[in-house]
Amino acid sequence: MRALFVTALLFAACTSPSPMPAPAEPFVVLSWNVRYGSARDGDDAWPHRRELLAAAIVAEDPAVLGVQEALHGQLEFLDGKLPHHRRVGLGRDGGQRGEHASLYVDTRRFEVTASGTFWLSPTPDVVGSIGWDAALTRICTWATLRERTGERTLTVWNVHFDHRGTEARTRSAELVAQRLRTLPGPHVVLGDCNTGEGSPPLAALHAAGLRDTFRDLHPDARAVGTFHAFRGGTDGDKIDYVLASTGLVSQRAAILSAAGPNGRWPSDHHGVVATLVFAR
Repeated sequence: MRALFVTALLFAACTSPSPMPAPAEPFVVLSWNVRYGSARDGDDAWPHRRELLAAAIVAEDPAVLGVQEALHGQLEFLDGKLPHHRRVGLGRDGGQRGEHASLYVDTRRFEVTASGTFWLSPTPDVVGSIGWDAALTRICTWATLRERTGERTLTVWNVHFDHRGTEARTRSAELVAQRLRTLPGPHVVLGDCNTGEGSPPLAALHAAGLRDTFRDLHPDARAVGTFHAFRGGTDGDKIDYVLASTGLVSQRAAILSAAGPNGRWPSDHHGVVATLVFAR
């Protein structure tokens, strides 16, 4: 009888279904070009707007935040406002020097399992290298993330393409697409691409399987400009993006164009935000 009971237990253990992963929970991805802190912007200089920017970021409660153009001192300020986030990324001149395209990851939601920074140039692993016809050194910071619950993973890429080099922007997009293809998805590419929606750099990213989360939900929107030079409004091209691949579903997307309570803006770019969820 005892042998039969043990056999039954073993059979039940072998035939029980595997535990189902926890249901996917939505998460927020936010991208913001924060305007470098040493710029002589008068009433819009960094000391006058940093609390406004921090409040706008915290209000969105991002699981992943990508900032572009940030200097080390600005990052240290944001570190104090985001105590649950881990920051990854280097400055474009190496170490903490120069502007950063850093990622902040909420460690309550995701674990960073791998990360790095590469340069948008023909020699992407050479610190400080400048690519093609770019006016400035440009970088991409990436991180592979794993959920704390559910074990799902994704890789996030934060880019800042050159503001002058037409070839550099396209080649930079192609380089990011090439590197993206070497890692399993899903993927999110966010950042300041310094180019409009119908441009060759965006075409290269779309060809890599990425789509604009904003256009998922607002396909006909026309007032989409994200650079406003502290004047507000949404005229001009959309140059800031949250792009996502197959495996992620867009639930919300917005351009954060509202002025602060003091009638001023957190940066000379509007933030762009998306709420995503892992597909079934």
